[in-house]
Formats: sequence, C-alpha cells, structure tokens
Amino acid sequence: MGKNLTPVSGNERIHSIDAMRGFALLGIFLVNMVDFHSPFIYVDQMDYWGSQLNQWSMHAIDFFAQASFYPLFSFLFGYGFIIFRNRVIERKGTFYPLMIRRLLFLMLLGVIHFTLVWHGDILFTYSLCGLLLLLLIKLNGTRLLQTGMVLWLIYAIFLFILMLPLNALDFTSHQPNAIQQSIEVYGNGSFKEITEQRISDWSYVNGGWNGFFLLFVILPFFLFGAGFAKKGWLNGDVVNIPIIRKLLFIGMVGFLIKFLPFFFDSYAFLHLQDSFGGPLVSLFYIAFFVLFYQGGKRMKVFEWVGKLALSNYLFQSFVSTLIFYNYGLGLYGEIGVSTGILLLLIIFVVQVVLSKVWLNSFKYGPLEWVWRLVTYQKRFAIKRKEGTHFHEGH
Repeated sequence: MGKNLTPVSGNERIHSIDAMRGFALLGIFLVNMVDFHSPFIYVDQMDYWGSQLNQWSMHAIDFFAQASFYPLFSFLFGYGFIIFRNRVIERKGTFYPLMIRRLLFLMLLGVIHFTLVWHGDILFTYSLCGLLLLLLIKLNGTRLLQTGMVLWLIYAIFLFILMLPLNALDFTSHQPNAIQQSIEVYGNGSFKEITEQRISDWSYVNGGWNGFFLLFVILPFFLFGAGFAKKGWLNGDVVNIPIIRKLLFIGMVGFLIKFLPFFFDSYAFLHLQDSFGGPLVSLFYIAFFVLFYQGGKRMKVFEWVGKLALSNYLFQSFVSTLIFYNYGLGLYGEIGVSTGILLLLIIFVVQVVLSKVWLNSFKYGPLEWVWRLVTYQKRFAIKRKEGTHFHEGH
C-alpha cells in the first residue's frame, strides 16, 4: 500500500457534490418519513391518508421526491467510487482490497441498521451494487453509461409494456392485516417484537424477485455516476457547461412524466412515474446544482450535511424511530403525512446545525471516521488542529 494513502482532504473536495449529497439526504428523508410513521409499504399510497391536506402532501412527495432521490444518492455513490479509485491509484495504493473492506463495512452497517433500527435500509443494497460495480470498474466512461442505460431501460420500459393491460386495482398494495399488525407492533410492541417485525418488513421489500429488481433499480445509477466521473463532466470545467445544460433540459421531461398518473389511471403509468420520471428529475437536480456552483454560488447548508452523509442518514433513522416506535414516544400510526413533513423539516434543521458545529471541531463525521479506519486499516486524527476552525472553503 502507498505510504501517502489518506482520506480526501477538504481542499480536494468538489463542493457541489457535497451539496448534492446533503440535498439528496433531505429528499430521501421526505420519502422515508412516511414509512417511519405509517405502514407505508402495505397501504394504498393515495387512498389511505384520508384528509385533503394529507392527500396533497402525498402528491407533493410523489411529484418532487418519490423515486428521484435514491437515484441521486446512488449516482453520487458511483461517482465517489471512481474518485476514490483515482485517488488510490495516484497514491500507488491497492484499490481492490481497500474498496472491498469499504463495501463490507457498509454491508455490516446495513445489517445492523435494518435489524436494530429501521427496515428501510439502503446501505446493504448499496454494498451489493458496489461489489457488482467492482466487476465493471475498468470499463471506460462511455461503456459504463451505455451499460447503465440498458439496465435502466429494460426495467423501466419492459415492465411498463407488461403492465399496460392492467389497471391500478389489479396491483393494489393495500393489505389490511399487515397494516393492523404494523400499527400494533411498532406502536405497542416490545423491542424483540419490533425487531422481528423490522426483519419481516425488510424481507417483504428485499426478498425474492423484489431483491433482484432492486439491483435493476439501483445499479444503473451507480454506473451513471461512475461514467460521469470517468468523463469528468462534473469537475467544474467550463468546457462541460453545454453538456450539463442539455442534461438540465432532458431532466425537465421527468416532471412531465411524473404528471402522467394524474391523467391515466393505470399501474403501468405509476410504474413509469417512478422508474422513468423519477431518475430524470434526479438528473435535473444534478445539472441544476452543477450550473448553480459553476456560477460561483454555494449552498453551504447542504454541504455541511453532505460532508457527514453516512452519519446523517443513520441519524435520521435513529431519531425518527425513537419518536414513533413503542420503545420511544410510541407515536406510530398517529400522525398524517403533512405533520410528518413538518417534523422532518425540524429534524433536518437540527442536522444542519449539528453538522456545522461538528465540522468546526472535527475533520470527519463519527461514522465516516470509523469507515476510513476500517478502509485504510490505520488511525487518522479526527480532531482539527487546535486554533483552526472549519471554513467552507477548506
């Protein structure tokens, strides 16, 4: 291993990528919050919520966030994968052992997360997709983008055609018994019962064919992120501005596709809204951030949160489940979508403040530091030097 192998330092970071990570965490929280406080995976997602305000809140989440932020987060993971690889190779390090340790630690964290905290974990799936990306890592940027495009379109278009003859009723996800059990266990159960329910919910979402399709849902965006990184499209070079502008306009089409289920009462169009519209909207968000930063502006609030992305992602799960599960405040099933949105905004503001305060004293987030320790198998100073403080430009 190269002697000079160390984690990325502040002045080598691309600020727009940190900001995108922070923004993605807000969007993921917006989608996850419904699942934190209600049996989201078992309900009819439009008819369950009752009041008009909750219905409109659900539509807003559907339009701006649903299926648009996990592709963004996945894209950034793939992008970071290549940046990490380039850095290791530059420092004469051995990439594969480092990345495999990195992914196995993520897998372990994912297992702990979905068994002991919340069933909706993405870290375990990310680690699997990361191991698959390792097999394709030597492809050039164009090949990575082409492979991602094929996988994405197979999932989006093939299933759309398959579902066209079926209406929304044929595919209703409403399961009254499962809803009742979730409310009873999470709202009133013991820690052991809640853990068993968590694992059952995780298996329902990730087991069998669902798990196979999850790879089609996430792996393409890892490949897109890796392809963009190899092409150098997000590195701030003015030469890339015309490409980013084109991507912004292509991404806008995603908002139009997200409108389709309002006009066609068909599960096929609900699928298209998520599988095609969602990722295009995330492309719009990526292009917007790049152009915004290219203009010399910053969104430091998102940067602070994004620099501690792993710690902040798990913080959201930990705090939310403490509020809603019986071993905490026990409010599961007691609040609507609109109240959930207000609550998550309060928690996110707390995250912004805590992230800024933390970064004033420490170089890495707590979990980010452990992740680096496992990856490089050596200890790094986590505290900033006495007398120095975090500045956004570093």
